[in-house]
Amino acid sequence: MFLKQLTEKKMISIDYYSNGTLQTIKGRVHRLNLLEQILQLKDEKQKTFVIQLSGIRQIY
Repeated sequence: MFLKQLTEKKMISIDYYSNGTLQTIKGRVHRLNLLEQILQLKDEKQKTFVIQLSGIRQIY
Protein backbone atom coordinates (compact mmCIF):
# COMPACT_ATOMS: atom_id res chain seq x y z
CA MET A 1 0.00 0.00 0.00
CA PHE A 2 1.02 3.62 0.22
CA LEU A 3 2.49 3.38 3.75
CA LYS A 4 5.77 2.09 2.30
CA GLN A 5 6.12 5.28 0.26
CA LEU A 6 5.57 7.37 3.38
CA THR A 7 8.59 5.86 5.14
CA GLU A 8 11.07 6.93 2.45
CA LYS A 9 13.08 10.12 2.99
CA LYS A 10 12.47 11.61 -0.48
CA MET A 11 10.05 14.22 -1.77
CA ILE A 12 6.57 12.90 -2.54
CA SER A 13 3.44 14.40 -4.01
CA ILE A 14 0.06 13.70 -2.46
CA ASP A 15 -3.38 14.28 -3.93
CA TYR A 16 -5.92 14.55 -1.12
CA TYR A 17 -9.41 15.84 -0.43
CA SER A 18 -9.80 18.82 1.86
CA ASN A 19 -13.30 20.20 2.47
CA GLY A 20 -14.59 18.47 -0.66
CA THR A 21 -11.91 19.82 -3.03
CA LEU A 22 -8.93 17.95 -4.44
CA GLN A 23 -5.59 19.45 -3.36
CA THR A 24 -2.01 18.55 -4.31
CA ILE A 25 0.99 19.04 -2.02
CA LYS A 26 4.65 18.15 -2.49
CA GLY A 27 7.01 17.62 0.42
CA ARG A 28 8.65 15.21 2.84
CA VAL A 29 6.91 13.23 5.56
CA HIS A 30 7.50 14.91 8.89
CA ARG A 31 5.32 12.72 11.09
CA LEU A 32 2.89 9.84 10.69
CA ASN A 33 0.37 9.26 13.48
CA LEU A 34 -1.56 6.06 12.87
CA LEU A 35 -3.56 6.39 16.10
CA GLU A 36 -5.09 9.71 15.03
CA GLN A 37 -4.91 8.78 11.30
CA ILE A 38 -3.00 11.94 10.31
CA LEU A 39 0.08 12.70 8.26
CA GLN A 40 2.24 15.79 8.70
CA LEU A 41 4.11 16.89 5.60
CA LYS A 42 6.76 19.62 5.29
CA ASP A 43 7.20 21.42 1.97
CA GLU A 44 10.34 23.05 0.56
CA LYS A 45 9.74 26.19 2.65
CA GLN A 46 9.45 24.10 5.88
CA LYS A 47 5.71 24.82 6.17
CA THR A 48 3.85 21.95 7.86
CA PHE A 49 0.59 20.53 6.49
CA VAL A 50 -1.70 18.08 8.30
CA ILE A 51 -3.56 15.59 6.10
CA GLN A 52 -6.14 13.00 7.14
CA LEU A 53 -5.13 9.54 5.87
CA SER A 54 -8.71 8.86 4.80
CA GLY A 55 -8.61 11.87 2.46
CA ILE A 56 -5.53 10.75 0.51
CA ARG A 57 -6.39 9.95 -3.09
CA GLN A 58 -2.94 9.21 -4.59
CA ILE A 59 0.74 9.30 -3.66
CA TYR A 60 3.46 9.65 -6.28
